[in-house]
Amino acid sequence: MPHFGERLKTARRIKGWSLQDLANFTAHAVSKQALSKYETDAMLPSRKILLLLCTTLDVKPTYFETQPAFKLPVFELRKNTLPVKQAESIKEKVKRALEIYLQAENLLNIKPRFSNPIRPIPVPDEEAAADIADKLRDKWDLGRGALHNLIGTLEDKGIRVIQVTSSALFDGLSTYVGRVPVIILHHDRPADIKRYAAMYELGQLLLNIPESAERHKLCEIFARTMLLPGDTLATLLSNKRLAIAPGELLCVKEQYGLPMQAVMQQAIFKGIIDRKNALSFFKLIADNKDETGLGNYTGSEKGYRFDRMIGRLVIEEIIDVEKALDLTGMSAEELQKKVELFAPVPQEAM
Repeated sequence: MPHFGERLKTARRIKGWSLQDLANFTAHAVSKQALSKYETDAMLPSRKILLLLCTTLDVKPTYFETQPAFKLPVFELRKNTLPVKQAESIKEKVKRALEIYLQAENLLNIKPRFSNPIRPIPVPDEEAAADIADKLRDKWDLGRGALHNLIGTLEDKGIRVIQVTSSALFDGLSTYVGRVPVIILHHDRPADIKRYAAMYELGQLLLNIPESAERHKLCEIFARTMLLPGDTLATLLSNKRLAIAPGELLCVKEQYGLPMQAVMQQAIFKGIIDRKNALSFFKLIADNKDETGLGNYTGSEKGYRFDRMIGRLVIEEIIDVEKALDLTGMSAEELQKKVELFAPVPQEAM
């Protein structure tokens, strides 16, 4: 197991544990000092200790036999207030998810390519950010209506979308693996926030923003306009308002899948309402950033590409069921149901 130490460290960090934490969770059957030696490959555990570590870390013995597919690409957690252990846990989960995703692609000899259709166009200011969102919608033939299953749409456009679970509160991350953009989302966030985060991260990846510009603000405007073009919002709310009722924002949220706060910000940006007339709404919602209890996006958000790859790998007998279970983390029953759906329909005898 030439990569045992690295993989042990990854599994521990995914849990958000220190070396002492892991020692504690083994009921001190393994000391902190021994764990340190394992992680630095100074020594290997016995079979008994290996199985104990697998049970404690919720991994299978085969996990330690896998060679890491790549080094983790550089990305930053924009919420710098996260505790170090939580930040490390998120990064290791992203690394593990990407590793599995790339492994499935490699086994199928898939070489994804992505071309950024808006790369040459500079985005120096807010109007340019909104304009480039409209241009991208046109280039991708997305129209001006609500975007349904945004995650699936991004996958169809050549972008890898990976979702990870975490106790830490983050919305999204993004990076490139080679020349292919990757967006990482928090699996358990509300759908409207997840969609908004996906578009924000898309802006981080694709927009050609000068260093002197306010990158965060421009990505926000890009995200809002991708989900809700200004001319569409004007049709929904009219051109000039002194007040907008929360119920109106809720209707837009449920149809177009972005937070009510983002809808109001877009209305301000397009001059539909003055910011001073919107202050009462932002005060009302200040302590409820997730808009809990204020409706839900009515569509579904699901990526299908990874499931398709796993189904094909099993049906074409490139990997066996045991390997598929290792890759997906599914139960045997859940995987069997998915594989059955991908099985070819038997041809009738002539």
